[in-house]
Amino acid sequence: MGSKGFKVLVKGELKGPFKESSILNGIRAGMLPLTAKLLDIETGQYIEARKLVGEKTISDFENTIPLFDGEF
Repeated sequence: MGSKGFKVLVKGELKGPFKESSILNGIRAGMLPLTAKLLDIETGQYIEARKLVGEKTISDFENTIPLFDGEF
């Protein structure tokens, strides 16, 4: 099974598609907030970016300062 694809909802517009690994890298780099809405291309369901990170590592990301200044 290949990596999952997602689109990111930015200001009411879907951007992407992005691989799951790219989304995680964006979160780690502080460019994507944990509250960002992601559209799972496979299922058509929206999830929050924090779901990809998983509960165990959420604390690693809570104190990051976003580099991305756009609105989600």
